[in-house]
Amino acid sequence: MATIAELVDPEMDRAARATVIRGDELERSGAVQLVRFSPSLVTAEVDDGAAHVELRAVDGVMHWRCTCAQGREGAFCVHCVATVRSLTRRTGGRSSQREPV
Repeated sequence: MATIAELVDPEMDRAARATVIRGDELERSGAVQLVRFSPSLVTAEVDDGAAHVELRAVDGVMHWRCTCAQGREGAFCVHCVATVRSLTRRTGGRSSQREPV
């Protein structure tokens, strides 16, 4: 079963440069609170606009949701990027940790 860590790189590569830069800024500012994470599910709250993010790996496919306007339209938004960056930082690059934060 593919994990979020294995599936997220293509989405990060497709994200606009400005989206990645802003997502990195959000993560560095401490705006991301990881609520839960496992190999196949990550949920987070991002203080910038009080966005709720969910990343999910299902049958080898990466799915995401965010409550911001771009996220509701299906974009891999700044909040998704910030969540991925926070997850990577907190797990030492291993996004597939099993224990909740």
